[in-house]
Amino acid sequence: MSQLSIYLDQETQRKVELAARREAVSVSRWARIHLSKAAETAEASAWDHLSAFAGIACETFEVPERKPSHRAVPDL
Repeated sequence: MSQLSIYLDQETQRKVELAARREAVSVSRWARIHLSKAAETAEASAWDHLSAFAGIACETFEVPERKPSHRAVPDL
C-alpha cells in the first residue's frame, strides 16, 4: 500500500479527527475511505465530498470558478 502525505491547518485536522472518531475509524482509514469515494464521483469535486463528511465548509465559503477545461476526477 502506498503512502500520501498532506498538510492540514489545525482546524481542518481537528475536524478530520472528529469525523474519524464519529465513524469509529482511524484518521488514516477515514481519509482512505473518503478520498476513494471522492475519486469515484465524477460529478462532485473532492472538496464537495470531504466537506460534506467533515463539516469543513461553512456558509461563508465560496467555491472558486473552474476553468472550462477542469475535470473533477482526472483520467488515471
